[in-house]
This record gives sequence, C-alpha cells and structure tokens, in this order.
Amino acid sequence: MEHPTATTAPATGTRSPNDSHVARGLAGVSVGMGFFSACVFWWTPFSSILAAVGLVLGLISLARGVKGGLRGENYAMVGTLLCATSLAITVTLNQGLRYTQWDTLPWLW
Repeated sequence: MEHPTATTAPATGTRSPNDSHVARGLAGVSVGMGFFSACVFWWTPFSSILAAVGLVLGLISLARGVKGGLRGENYAMVGTLLCATSLAITVTLNQGLRYTQWDTLPWLW
C-alpha cells in the first residue's frame, strides 16, 4: 500500500520563537534559577534576587511565546511558577521570622 504524497510544500520562511537557542535557554534558565533559589531560600538577599531575575526571564519568555523544550515542554511556564513560588516563600519566611524574632514590623527594613 502506497502512502499519499504531500501536495503542498511546507513554508520555509516562517520561524517560531522556539527556533532560537538563546530564547529556549532563557526559558531553561528561569527553571534553574527558580529551583536553585528554592534550595537556598535561607540566603536572604541572594535567593530573592535569583527568584526575581528568574521570574522576569520567565515572564519575558512567556510573553514572546517561547516554550523552551524541543518536544513542546513549556519550560517558561514551569520556571515562572517555580520562581514565583520561591519568591513568595522567601519573602514570607524572612519577613515573618524578622517580625517574630526581632520585633520589627515586616515593612520596616
């Protein structure tokens, strides 16, 4: 049994956002920064900075439509969620501990 042949050739001039190695790398970096900032959440300014930068990179990747994975995995969404969760945990724990242990209000740094 012969398979039918394609009648139209695929367009060669169209490019997706996932074609760029740099754009896919930014989505992957967002995942890495979110995971590492969650692992070292007790390092007060460092983990917050990592999570914030990863969140920005993930949001930029989401806005551009970059998924990141070669098989369609949405690394940008995973990185954004990881960074947002890590940032929320870090800020909540640090401000809560600062209030309970040193009697300063959370919004007074």
